Amino acid sequence: MRICHFSDSHLGAGEGHPRRGPSGLTLRQQDIIDSFIRTVDAIIDLRPDVCLYAGDLFHTVRPINRIMAIAGEQLHRLAVRNAIPTVVISGNHDAPKQPHLGAALEVYRQFENLYVSAGIGLQVFEIGEAKFFALPHCLTTQIQKEELARCLPDSDARYNVLIAHGVAAGMEEFSMAELGEQELPLDVLNRFDYTALGHYHNSRQVGGGRVWYSGSTERLSQAEREADKGFLEVSLKPFRVTFHKMACREMIDIQPINAAGKRGDQLAAIIKEKIEGIGSSDKIVRIKVQGITEETLKTLPVDVISSLKQDAFSLDISFERAKEDNGSLKFGRSAIGRLDEGFLQFLDVVDLEGFDRERLKREALKYLGEE
Repeated sequence: MRICHFSDSHLGAGEGHPRRGPSGLTLRQQDIIDSFIRTVDAIIDLRPDVCLYAGDLFHTVRPINRIMAIAGEQLHRLAVRNAIPTVVISGNHDAPKQPHLGAALEVYRQFENLYVSAGIGLQVFEIGEAKFFALPHCLTTQIQKEELARCLPDSDARYNVLIAHGVAAGMEEFSMAELGEQELPLDVLNRFDYTALGHYHNSRQVGGGRVWYSGSTERLSQAEREADKGFLEVSLKPFRVTFHKMACREMIDIQPINAAGKRGDQLAAIIKEKIEGIGSSDKIVRIKVQGITEETLKTLPVDVISSLKQDAFSLDISFERAKEDNGSLKFGRSAIGRLDEGFLQFLDVVDLEGFDRERLKREALKYLGEE
């Protein structure tokens, strides 16, 4: 039996990106969707016997209708149009905190060949010669403990496979646990011919056995900038796991810049050179400026930084004050430079059709002055 295992697409994430495409979604939301669709395309090309999705299909419990429609279309392609039996569980991001609400995933239950486990506990699905123990994220750790006790392989089945979402016990990567994470004991995970895990966003084997995280289908934080993204193809006999790398948005951390002794215009020129040197128009870029003083901040050319942000796909510039100052600031906060001047410059170039430009300027000066 051949299985494809993927997880953690977080459809709907990226809502904070400043630019939107023709669909109304942000460019980053569309990025994450496109990576998910490319993964589905690749799985369909492989024609596995079964496809497993190990949680966090959605970034929130209540995804918007457009995101729901896109997810439904892709699940329909897998399970119905291409007749690939597909098991999907809910993760901590897309599991409701109140049982009466129901998970968004449940609207797809009517799809033929799609097996959805998004309730309060374990569901077992028999597909061909295998039994699939689909354990969604549970409402409480007590419920999870009770459901884990029911995860007992069936000796009459040729293969027993577990699908779960959470933290494999003992993983150093989860030494600082997030709210809502649930730990999965290794003695349970190792009972099965294969255990497909979700929640950890990098692909990796757990404990040297048949327990694997597939990782996410797109880079979702700067901490993942060097990690390959994709899905796993698993052969149960002979046992073999193959990682399929998928193209996704490049993330770059530029080496920190030391602002000590530099005027604002000098610092802006250095920042511009660094950012233009890596070609930021199609990348997610982060840069930190260290040792900056209040005087340098006041003389930093607002228009240069604004132009760099406008030309980049996504640019995060953070300023860390010199030791005599405290705190760290993001560019655009009122404590950096003249925000009132920068906002007036913005009003001069933005399309304000239907608005009273002069009144907006007066109101802006009034409120920024109070700030």
